[in-house]
Amino acid sequence: MLKCSTERHGLVIKESKTPRYLLNAMINVTGQADGLVVLSLSRNAAVGVLHRMLGKKASLINEDVRDAVGELANIICGSAKAKLEHLELSIGIPKMVAGRNHVLNFPPNVLPLSILFESDIGPFAIEVGFAQKYVAPNPDENQAACASA
Repeated sequence: MLKCSTERHGLVIKESKTPRYLLNAMINVTGQADGLVVLSLSRNAAVGVLHRMLGKKASLINEDVRDAVGELANIICGSAKAKLEHLELSIGIPKMVAGRNHVLNFPPNVLPLSILFESDIGPFAIEVGFAQKYVAPNPDENQAACASA
């Protein structure tokens, strides 16, 4: 779609609660695990998405850039939703946030990962943090198992 080559160049434990880059698509995931996925783009990568998708040029992150990156995030979410259906996960609509002055709300007691990429249009990261839901044992199942033993 973007005709853009990418190369992963790092995987680090995320120590900061702020996003790595200026434009961020935050996607909540719920189901058997709860968490947050953040597509975080540098200014160059974000304006590059607009140019590659629509042929428009921009030098700053504006409404057109946010919309183009939001659409890219929607496409990624749609593809991921189809491939992760067997995990019974619900993927939310991406929420676009510009700037680094906000907190990423990963689940408590989770060490999120930041996957770093370089691309033809600039650097970006995918930041993820998930916590598996605790499912209390069903006492009826335990009694049935004991009765049959």
